Amino acid sequence: MTDRKDRPAIAGRLALAFALAVGLALPARGELVGHGAIVNVVTVSPDGAQALTGSWDYTVRLWDIKTHRELRVLNEHRASVNDVVFLPDGQRAISASWDTTLKLWDLRNGAVLRTYEGHASNVSGVAVSVDGKTAISGGWDRTVRVWDVETGTQLKVLEGHNANVMSVAFLPGDKRAISASYDLTLKVWDVESGTVVNTLTGHANSVNSVAVSPDGRRALSASTDGTVRLWDLATFKELTVLEGHAGFVITAEFSPDGKYALSGGGDRTARLWDLATGRELRTFSGHRKPIWSVAFTPDGKHALSAGYDEGVKIWDVETGREITAATPKPAN
Repeated sequence: MTDRKDRPAIAGRLALAFALAVGLALPARGELVGHGAIVNVVTVSPDGAQALTGSWDYTVRLWDIKTHRELRVLNEHRASVNDVVFLPDGQRAISASWDTTLKLWDLRNGAVLRTYEGHASNVSGVAVSVDGKTAISGGWDRTVRVWDVETGTQLKVLEGHNANVMSVAFLPGDKRAISASYDLTLKVWDVESGTVVNTLTGHANSVNSVAVSPDGRRALSASTDGTVRLWDLATFKELTVLEGHAGFVITAEFSPDGKYALSGGGDRTARLWDLATGRELRTFSGHRKPIWSVAFTPDGKHALSAGYDEGVKIWDVETGREITAATPKPAN
């Protein structure tokens, strides 16, 4: 019988062989290619040198952004990996999975350091505090859970959503958090007390993701209603509605300076927005299927997008052009 750990690699080889046999179009050479299924998430390391991806093929993969080379495959989850985040040290990461667990990884050797158990259903989102000591997760059991990163202890269960929680984020200072849900709302939480500070309403359909600006003053939400919305976290008021995607929007992220937003969705495009004016500045086209996740590099010069077509693209934010891999230096 085939070992479970070998299945994603075998699936990838079979998919490649099939594509070659029937002449299907393969991913462009500029993409990060290796997953054998939908890529749910892409995120960039604090130093901007590496990326992590999570996929329906049950794996987390570590990449060198400059060379587009796959550095490591992390394969201990028993179902789809829905989210993954670097810890501040850049040497560890936490992933969230459909198998109802989260896992803490050592990226230097691929070892699982800790497994977090407590959710009763699919875990769809995870975030880590600035000091790396606390994590929060959101799941289809309608809860947000707070964890001690080092011990794996569940510190608190935050309840109040009426449907699946899809995405979570800390506010600066780590005393508050925000969650996005299929119940059409976002909720701001007091992490220590577990109480709801405020509920943000305005979306006409499920809210798929939430991100907090670097200064902690604003939040972005992406929704199946086709919009991205900008919120004031001091007044809890809606500031701007960004419209332009043709269909559902899955993901939105702030640029490192907080001036711009990048979004992606069902129309197979990523879009760059000026948050001061609400104007769309650029459309990144090239994906063949919906985009599930986007991320900026820390310098704001490059953006990454990933999704249903199993690859990750890297873009020059200023020109809109796709970045191809740098030629690796020969080994000594």
